[in-house]
This record gives sequence, C-alpha cells and structure tokens, in this order.
Amino acid sequence: MVLEDPVVDLDPLRSGSVSDRDVQHQIYDSLVRIDPSGKIIPWLASPAFSEGNTVVTFALRNGVKYHDGTPFDAESVKWNLERYKSAKGSLRVGELAPISAIDVLDPLTLRLKLKAPFPSLLSNLVDRAGMMLSRRAVEAGGEDFTRTAVKAGTGPFILGEPIKDDRVVVDRNPDWWGRDRGGNALPYLDRVIYRSIKDGDARLANILTGAAHVASRINGKDIAQVKTVASLRYRETRGYNFGSLIPNRAPGFIFNDGRYVKAVAMAIDRAELLAGFVGLGAVGYGAIAPPHFAFDDSFRPYEIPDPVAAKKLVQDAGRGPLRFDLLIQSGDPAMQQIGLLIQSQLAKADITADLRTTSLGEILKLQSDRAFSGMTLFGWSGRIDPDGNTYDHLRTGGVSNWSSYSNAQVDRLLDEQRTTLDEAQRRSALRAAERIYVVEDPARIWYRFGAVQLVTAHAVRGLEPYPDGLVRMQYAWLGK
Repeated sequence: MVLEDPVVDLDPLRSGSVSDRDVQHQIYDSLVRIDPSGKIIPWLASPAFSEGNTVVTFALRNGVKYHDGTPFDAESVKWNLERYKSAKGSLRVGELAPISAIDVLDPLTLRLKLKAPFPSLLSNLVDRAGMMLSRRAVEAGGEDFTRTAVKAGTGPFILGEPIKDDRVVVDRNPDWWGRDRGGNALPYLDRVIYRSIKDGDARLANILTGAAHVASRINGKDIAQVKTVASLRYRETRGYNFGSLIPNRAPGFIFNDGRYVKAVAMAIDRAELLAGFVGLGAVGYGAIAPPHFAFDDSFRPYEIPDPVAAKKLVQDAGRGPLRFDLLIQSGDPAMQQIGLLIQSQLAKADITADLRTTSLGEILKLQSDRAFSGMTLFGWSGRIDPDGNTYDHLRTGGVSNWSSYSNAQVDRLLDEQRTTLDEAQRRSALRAAERIYVVEDPARIWYRFGAVQLVTAHAVRGLEPYPDGLVRMQYAWLGK
C-alpha cells in the first residue's frame, strides 16, 4: 500500500500524522471501532453507560494477547488510558480529560467515571486514545519506542521490524481474535508493505504498473483516468477531514492581530481552490464536516471572495502591508500548486505570501512548538464526532491548538457541548462557536472538506472506504 506521507511516530500518545494512523490501525486494536457507515461498534471492549451517562463499564474481550505475549486485560487498559491522560507530551490529554476515575473491577471489566456526560468519549476511543499497547513493549522501547513499536499491539498485523523513512512492514498475526462471517480466521494476507510516496503522480504510477495494490489518496486530476483502467477500482465517500491554513496567533507574531487572519479568510477563493483539487471533496468554511450531525450546509460566510474588504482590514490594522511565510510540505507538487494559487489570490488584496517548503515532520514540530511565524498549509484527517475536529484545536491551551487561539466565548461553548448527549443542544453550541472562530474572531482559514478515496488493484477484494479514511487491511485478500 502506498501512503501519502512517511510514517513519523507509531506511538499513539504523540502521533499526529494520518500516515501514522494508517499503520497504527493495523497493529493496534482500539477499545471500539466504527463500521463503514460511521456507527460505533464494540471491538476490544463492549461499553455500557449508567448513572446518567456519567459511568461507562467496559466488558473486555477474553483471551486476547499482545504481540509480545503479555495479556490484554483491565489492568492493561487502565495503564494505557492513564498514560494517554497524563504522560508528558501526550496529544490525547484533551480527548480523555472528562474521565475522573479508572477502576479495575475484575480482569475483564473496567469502569470509567466521568465528570459529566461526555458525548464524544466513544468516538475518541475509536482512535488513538483507545488504542491498546503492551506496557512491557512501551517501557522496553523507551524513547526509541516512538519509532520502533515492535510487537506492541494486539491487532491483526505485527510490526516485525523498526520503521524506515519510506517503508513499514507488518506481518499477519496468526493469533488475532477476528473472524469473518464464515468463522474463518482473519487477516487473510500474510504481509503488508507500506511505502510513502509524497508525489501524487508517482503514487499513481505505482498503482498503474502494479507495483502497489492499494492507495487511499490520489490527485483529483487523475480520478477520471483511474476510472477507465480495467485493472483498477476507484471508490469514494464523504469524510470528516478538512484542509486549512493555520496562523500562529501567539503574542509577538503578526497573526496575533485577528484582523490579518480575517483578511486572508476573505481574500481566498475557495471554489477556485477546490477546482485545483478537480472538485474532490467540497468547499469548506469551518471544522464541522458534512457527515457530522452538527453540519450546516447554509453556513457559507466567505462564499464570495472580497479582496477589497480584505485589503481595507489590513490597512485598518495600521502596520503596513501584510507579508508572511506560508509553509507547505515538500515533495508534493499538487499541494505546491495549491500554495501558488493561494499566493496569487492573496496578491489581489495586496497580501504577500512567501511560499516555503519543508518536511511534514518539521511542520508538525513547528506547529507543536508554536514556533512558526506565518501560516502552515495543513490538513486534518478528521474525527467521528465534531468535538474531535474542534475542542483540542480551538479551546485555549488545547494540545492541537497550533494557532494558539484563545477566545473565552468559544471556550465556554465548546465546554458546554461536552456536557450533554442531546444532539440538538450540542448542535446549537457547536454552531454558535463556529460562527465565532470562523467569522467574528477567526482561528484559522478553512477552505475545503475532503473526500475519502480508495484505489485498489482489481485483484484486491474485501476493502471498502470508511469515512475516517483508514483502510482495514484485515479484510483484504487477493483474488484473480
């Protein structure tokens, strides 16, 4: 399978790359998962809510072992969750913050006590915050574990060797608990090799020549061609993902003045940018994506670009012309073309964006350290619940709040939607917050909602696209 980016970190605690998730999903089981429609289903555990939805009791799957032979049990789950909640450098802190206590009732039963009803808990446990790792493997790996993670999961595939920059190899777990509908053991494949190819044209070439069997991302311009190739199969579905420009709004940086952020938001032409993706996905104006229950298709605040008004905002700020660095991942000609398009759009408002290219790892570090001076052009693979696209990204001090955004009203509304399971109440709070962080006091510039793609060789069977964009290789087999 070809990945868009290199795998950076296989520790779910620190990982922030979608390519990391692709591999993590194969080697780590999570407590719960989703089906192709996005519905949450039991996986390593079956949850039951009680006491006004402030207590969750998990019945764990029996007989599961980690790849290193250690048992999966309630003590192991407790250790994992506490690690994600409190370990230094954890990006999962906000995702589990409402958990007030973790109690082991017996080897196969765990109970979580919540400070208040937490509507996005299970959706967070689908992802990295719910991925279960062997304590022995983590502690033995130390700091190197972030790259190696050998024999650390319970998943359908085993990481048999440390990752390299362009290659990750996982082998079939003969003891995995999963079964197909006929009761046959999963997975079917003996080995999966992941290679990272940033250039979309090169990814396509690998698929066309048969050098690769699966890709989850190709350039929009290539979709029509792929659909005509008899040896390939193309499928697409709506996703939770989005594309955005992330400014550094911390004190001392130029975008600390929200007027500059809004000027950029007003000046760009989102429809033209979408055309640059050949219509793949949809024009986006915020963090809540079309599959989310809180999405509002009528929310289109920047539908018509207004470079004249953007120019006036910059002038009103009184600090002279706006000029900034726009950081873009290197090695991806398609994204560099989007950067050039943004650059030309901003020029119409007398805003100068100087394009700078660097590696994904460097962009992730600069964002994490809040050490970039201008903006980054960065995508987010999205989460099942809109809380996962908003809370940690926009609340003051959030671990993924790379823009250093802080707005007391947004904080209050995001906190409010976390305390009820009533979707109408949540929708009201989420929509009110979105108007603030997109229009009144913009935290970022959202420009596109993505689509989930799946391209496979015709011989590959058993796979289908999921809205989270991850490929479930445990279901794949090779036919004729």
